[in-house]
Amino acid sequence: MNGSVMQFAVISALLAADSVIDIKTREVPNLISGAIALTAFLNFDVRSLWGLIVAVIFFAVALFTGKIGGGDVKLIAALSVVCGLWGSFALLLFAQIAMLVFYGIRFVVLKLRGKTAGKSLPFVPFIFIGYLCSKLIL
Repeated sequence: MNGSVMQFAVISALLAADSVIDIKTREVPNLISGAIALTAFLNFDVRSLWGLIVAVIFFAVALFTGKIGGGDVKLIAALSVVCGLWGSFALLLFAQIAMLVFYGIRFVVLKLRGKTAGKSLPFVPFIFIGYLCSKLIL
């Protein structure tokens, strides 16, 4: 099995586990983000470090809005090293689209039931969807 296929499989498994943890606890374990960053060595390319630009932008948004958790930022940083600049942009674009669709459907359903959204949603499942889309589509 070549490095990129093994890397994809390992990261997908880690993101699936991380998604479940985030849904249940609203926590993103540092261990999983660290493990994802380590997978960068399976298929390392120095140019992938440019992906950290995306992580810095994401961190700035988190810092100024307070709407994004630190665990999400660390996870994006780890994935940015793996995916590189354009892969990271694609990952976040697909994650945002998935989240927008989910929030839209959720908003309509809650409105029809006469309820309002009360709690925040986990972001890791959308990061996972974004990762899968960026790797499988691009």
